[in-house]
Amino acid sequence: MYYFAYIAVGAVLMEFLLLPIYIRLKHRQKYAPLKIFLKGCMTLIPVIFCAWGILKLYSSTKDWHGLVTPTGFKTSLFVLFGLAICMVADVLLVINFPVGMMFFLAGHICYILYFLTIGTFNPVSIALFVIGVALAYRYYSRFKEAMGKLLPAYYIYGITIITTLSLGLMLPFELGPYGILPALAACLTVISDFMLAANRISGRKPWSDLMYLSYYFTGQFFMSLSVFIPVMLNL
Repeated sequence: MYYFAYIAVGAVLMEFLLLPIYIRLKHRQKYAPLKIFLKGCMTLIPVIFCAWGILKLYSSTKDWHGLVTPTGFKTSLFVLFGLAICMVADVLLVINFPVGMMFFLAGHICYILYFLTIGTFNPVSIALFVIGVALAYRYYSRFKEAMGKLLPAYYIYGITIITTLSLGLMLPFELGPYGILPALAACLTVISDFMLAANRISGRKPWSDLMYLSYYFTGQFFMSLSVFIPVMLNL
């Protein structure tokens, strides 16, 4: 059970130590290298926990494609790829926002593949997707001019993250307790993305940096723990 001590240390480092420092330096141009380093460190923590869990499971199964515990918990490398890509995206977002956005898109595609691997497609996800797209379009359609040339990119990205959310929300119904953490991760990361988009597109800041970044990093942490905790408890 000492694994939970590692989780607590990782959470404290990410949410209560590094994040406040990053927020304080975020709008100070002369600290750009330090900001990139801090943001990279925060996203590296979930990658480490996820990689640790997957390597532990691989040491038992000896099969990268059959990562299943004796109790039936199943995972895949897609989640690790998604977290690693998002780690790169976090750094790139500070340097070049559109490029970072494209990497986040790739990260969400990995999460979608992860959800489809550990669960099965539920038709309810289609209804959730349609509702999500309609609500997002209703809100963001007023900012078409502000989006400019990035309008198609925002639409594609929005559709992708709503797909992530609609699939993730069904996991607890399909997987029971195993599906709770990835479902929470999907909710938090998607909410964070919409908050960031609202800040950037509208030209004002209805959401604080601390709020949406806390949601984002907590979501990434939950995504990694969706692998780490079941593996460590079931092996």
